[in-house]
Amino acid sequence: SKRKSHDESARISIEIPRKGDGVAAEGDGNTALAPPPKKKRLTRSSTGSPLLQGGDAKSASAGGDGVT
Repeated sequence: SKRKSHDESARISIEIPRKGDGVAAEGDGNTALAPPPKKKRLTRSSTGSPLLQGGDAKSASAGGDGVT
């Protein structure tokens, strides 16, 4: 019974962050997808602040679409 409870809790905790908190899922669930965008953001940020804002907005939009 302990195993069942653990599995159910794990499944629920995984499903809720992904479907409910898309942003949280990016950090927790989509760790693999997080590093590449971060690297690009760093490059853009070094190039110029205005680019960082535009890149952030686009990254957020693309991230939302990608998660969906």
